[in-house]
This record gives sequence, C-alpha cells and structure tokens, in this order.
Amino acid sequence: MTLQIGVDTGGTHTDIVLLDKAARTFHTLKVPTTPEDLSIGILNGVTRILKEADKLTSGQEVAFHYGTTLVTNIIVEEQDLPIGLITTGGFRDVLAIGRAVRKPNIYDINWRPQRALVPRALRRGVPERINHKGEIVTPLDEDAARAEMRILAQRGIVALAVCLLNAYANPVHERRLAEIAAEELPGVPTTLSSDVAREFREYERTSTTVLNAFVLAPMIAHLDGLASRLHGEGVKRTPFIMRGNGGIMSFDMAKTLPAAVTHSGPVAGIVGGNALARATGITNAITFDMGGTSSDVALISDGVPFATTRGKLAGYPVLLPMLDLVTIGAGGGSIAWLDSGGGLKVGPRSAGSVPGPACYGQGGENPTVTDANLLCGRLNGDFFLNGDRVLRQDLSRQAMLDKIATPLNMSLETAALGVLAIAEAHMVNAIKLVSVQRGIDPRDYTLIGFGGAGPLHAVSLANAIGMERVLIPAAPGNVSASGLLSAEVRHDIVRTQVLPLDNAKADTLAESYTALVGEAEQSLLDQNVPASEIQILRSIDLRYRGQAYELTLPLPAGPITDETLAEQGARFHQEHMRVYGYHLDHHPVEIVNLRVTGTSQPPALPWPSHAVTPSMPNPVGFRRVLHDTPGSAAEWPVFRFTEISAGATINGPAILEYPGSTCVILPDWTATLDAWRHAHIVKNKH
Repeated sequence: MTLQIGVDTGGTHTDIVLLDKAARTFHTLKVPTTPEDLSIGILNGVTRILKEADKLTSGQEVAFHYGTTLVTNIIVEEQDLPIGLITTGGFRDVLAIGRAVRKPNIYDINWRPQRALVPRALRRGVPERINHKGEIVTPLDEDAARAEMRILAQRGIVALAVCLLNAYANPVHERRLAEIAAEELPGVPTTLSSDVAREFREYERTSTTVLNAFVLAPMIAHLDGLASRLHGEGVKRTPFIMRGNGGIMSFDMAKTLPAAVTHSGPVAGIVGGNALARATGITNAITFDMGGTSSDVALISDGVPFATTRGKLAGYPVLLPMLDLVTIGAGGGSIAWLDSGGGLKVGPRSAGSVPGPACYGQGGENPTVTDANLLCGRLNGDFFLNGDRVLRQDLSRQAMLDKIATPLNMSLETAALGVLAIAEAHMVNAIKLVSVQRGIDPRDYTLIGFGGAGPLHAVSLANAIGMERVLIPAAPGNVSASGLLSAEVRHDIVRTQVLPLDNAKADTLAESYTALVGEAEQSLLDQNVPASEIQILRSIDLRYRGQAYELTLPLPAGPITDETLAEQGARFHQEHMRVYGYHLDHHPVEIVNLRVTGTSQPPALPWPSHAVTPSMPNPVGFRRVLHDTPGSAAEWPVFRFTEISAGATINGPAILEYPGSTCVILPDWTATLDAWRHAHIVKNKH
C-alpha cells in the first residue's frame, strides 16, 4: 500500500492529503465543502490531488481515511426524522425525564430541557423485565411487541431504537425484538442498546441508542454513496472513518455504529496534533484547531489526549468513549455583529463557505474574522489557499464600515482590531477551559496551532496566556486530514459489573476479560487487521460505594490475581487524591465497569523528513501589518513556506505564508523549522 488519502470535511473547506510512501512525498489540498452533497467536494478534491501528484492513472491501490462532522450536523440541525423507540413497559419517558436537574445552572428558573429526539407518540413500551443480574423476571410479550411495531409502521418511522431495562446484563429480549422488527418493519434499520453501549445508566444508554438510530439512515446513505463513487476513482480497498475515541473503523462498522463517529473531524485534528507532539518530543500540549466555522481545543498530558467515557453530542448524553474537546463558534467565517445595545459581538454564527466572508466576493455582506485579518494585513489577498482564491479587500472594508465602524463611530482600523480582540478572547477562554479549570497551568504546555486559521492567532493566544512555546505543523491547514493517516484501527468494549472490589473473584473477572478480549480481537479481524498486529488494553472503572461517578484505571498486562485487584484498590485511592484532592482509605471501593480496547499497531508518521541546514532565509517581500493598536502599522517581512528549508530560523515580527494557511509571528518570538519542517516558535528570553 503506497498511496494513502486522508479527507476531512469541515463547515467551510474540505482538507485533503495524499501520502505516497514509496516516493516519500506528501501532497496537500484544500477545496470548498459542498454542503448540499459532501461527496461532490470530496470526489473533486480526490481527483484533483491524484492528478496534481501524477497518480490519476497510476493503477496503484489507494487507502482512504475519512473524517466528517456529518453526524454532529444532523443532530445540531434537529432534522425532523421519525424515529421509533421500544422500551420496557412503563419506561418510555426516560428519554424525556433525563436526569431531572437544571443544567448547567441549577438556579436558572428559565432553563428548559432539550426536546427529546423521539416524540412521545413514537415511544412505545412492551411488557418484559430483566433484573440487574440478567435474570428474566417477566418474559417478553411478543404479541404486544408486534402490535406496538405495527403502530410505529403506520406512523412512518425510518429507524427503530430498542432500549430495554437492564439489557446490558442480558440482551436476550432485545435480540428477540430485533428479529420481530425484521418481520414487522422490513427495511427499517434497528439499533439495540446492547449493541451500542452495554453499560448501566438508563437515561444515558437510551440517549446513545436513540442518537445512533437517528443518524443511522443518513449515514448509511452517505457512506454507501461515497464508497461507490470512490470505487470509481480507484479506491478499491476498505475505506475507514475516524471515530470519536481517536481511532478509525471501517465504513461497514460505521454503518452499524454511527454514534461512534461523533466529532470525527475535530478528533482527527487531536490525533494529528498528538502525532506531531510525539514526533517532536513534546509530551504536554494543547491543540488549537481553528477552521472557517469554529475552533476546537483539546488537552494532551503525558502524551495522551484527555478522554471521557460520558460525552455529549449537541447536548445529548453519549455513553461511548471519546476524546474530550471544547468547541466554540469562533472561526475564520465567524460574523461580527452588533447586539441591541450596540455591543460588538463575534460569532457564533458563521458565513460558512457560501456566501462566505465579504472578501470572497460571493455576495456575503457581513464582516468576519477573515475580513478583519485581511484589513490588518495579516492575510495576503493574492495568495489565499495558494492563490486559488483572491480576497477582495475593498469588499472587506465596505462590510466593516457599514456594519461595525460607522454605527459605532470608530475608525476602520479600530473596528478590525476589535473584531480580532473579541474573537481571540473567546479562544483564550476555551484554552483555559481545558487547562486551568482542570487544575493545569497552560504555561507549562506547548500550544499546537493548526487549521486554516489557527496559525494566524496561535502566537497571539500563547502570548496572552503566558505560554512560551508554539508548534505550527508543516501543513497546518491539513492536520486533521493528516491525523486520519496517523490513527490506528480502534474498538472499545465495556460491560457493567457492579460489585465490591473486596468481594471480586480474580478468576471470575479473568473469564469476563477473556470474553471481552475475544470480542475486541474479532472486531479488528473483521476490519482486516492482521492478528499479529492486534494490541489489547484492559482497564477497570472503580468508585467509592455511593458515588455516582467513577475513575478508569488501566490494568497491567498478565494474569489477573488477588494481588492485582488489591493493587488496583490502592491505585484508586491515589488517583482519587490526584483528581479530586481527597481520598477515603477506609471507604469500600466498588467495581463498576470492565473495559477492553483493541487497536492495530500505530502507523508510521506521515510527514517526510528532510536534511537540516541552519539558515536565515530572505523574505519574498514586505507587507504593512496592523498589530496591537490603531496607527501601529509597520512593514513586516513575508516568507513563503515553500521556499525555506529545514533548519531555517525566522525572527519576529514576520508573516509565514503556507499554501493553505498563514502564520503570524509576533515581535520577540522566533521560529525554527525542524527536520519535518514543523515550525517551533518560542518567546525570546530577555
């Protein structure tokens, strides 16, 4: 396999990378996203990058890795899809009741819960009962189940979710309901909670099951259509898609578990950022991915991205492992506007790719962050996206004057700087959310800035927070797409097993883990991972008795013994102290969940290395750049990334223009390119 393509579809642009392992070449491309049909933009980009790399008719097999926000978009847009839900009789309102608390502010009397994804008329209960031990208390009433499904069929459901009480302990009734659904609802895809999330917490499990059913039909249609078109372009190998846990899975598996594809695109950026950090010897980093619509921020500590087993998708609980990130509506296309009191706001509404920022000349009349950067001289209107698009400063000027500067009676320069200051304040807050609020000092971390707009703001953000190190990748606009090529195939399995740790029998737990390991290995084998490359990680969720939350601890390799369990108890006390600042040595500890993660071997880094030759390159020109305050414009040197080599040093202030992005290097900061041509930008010591 010598050709690998990674594609990440964002709200504004679709990023594409082509890695030719045999020739040791790395090609990048950015094309407009086509919201009406994502596959159009993808195919246009794939065809173009193969042509530019002279591989269009090479006959070589191509591996395809994909990242998308389609699942998130379907939920956020609250599309009115008729989904049916079958629950245990008397429990159909679990989805609407939720946790019965006001979130995030318990004192907000105006707070209202999100609407349930399944209306009450499509939530049906059937007589049956299984207890928490998996024992059948009340047999399934199959006649009642058929009657309820016929009602759902009359109401035109497009997918069915089944979530029965305690099905995580014994899925026999759910599986029988799936068989009945195949007879009563032919052609309607069915999602079982026992296939999606086999752990307790009824509301979260029901929510995850319904989310999976909600996006099932659209994802099947999208992935089937995309796979068919890719096959026509020579991509005949199994295509893979990024999942929320930081791994990839085959299209076929994604069509049964689309809920696992949540935040697929942003997660690919975290994986790419972590690969960058690993390659450059950085263990603690904060990734900052700024695109045209939003910015995503995530934390990497000791070489591991921060993860959660209880995430959210558009406010709805998701009981699946996923990398934790903070997303804010501050991207290059974020619109600057005035509220009813005349206050200047930026975002979260975005101009998207159509009509886009005013400077695109596609009919957009609202000023955006991109327009502000262009007016301040930080962007080269003739070299945007490697010259594929010309940005019109006159349109940016007119939009900023009409919508911001004139109404506020301020100069054009003040308005543009104000837009950038507010946008960057939102970004600083996001960085603090993933670090300071977790008790971590961001000044001890490296900020990795990428995305089409990330390098424009990364050094400014680091400077504002007091961080002294910034890393800008060699292809900053395509890191998420690169991350797709840096990810291993990954599958997580969990089983709830609540019992006191002191009463746990090592041999019984060992048998349970053996079964879970077998499931994980089979999943990877089904996705064409060679048995010799499968790696297994075991972990266990523990809590103090009476707690409603738990901590996940890795289990050491080797046999599970009584000594192993005792060591886990001691480690739990230590971890609880580290995370929460206290521990209860004499309080009983409970086992909650058993977890197994199966992965393939991590792939080699996608970036080709170069010989390092220290140099001080000459700029290609100078540009008037406005920084900090109105009237402070000065001529800054401009460098082209394609014309400088590994080992080059650039002293700020300077502008470094990439084919798909632009980096602003502030005064008193110095950039040095390493062997992969990643830019290490550090604050000068005085």
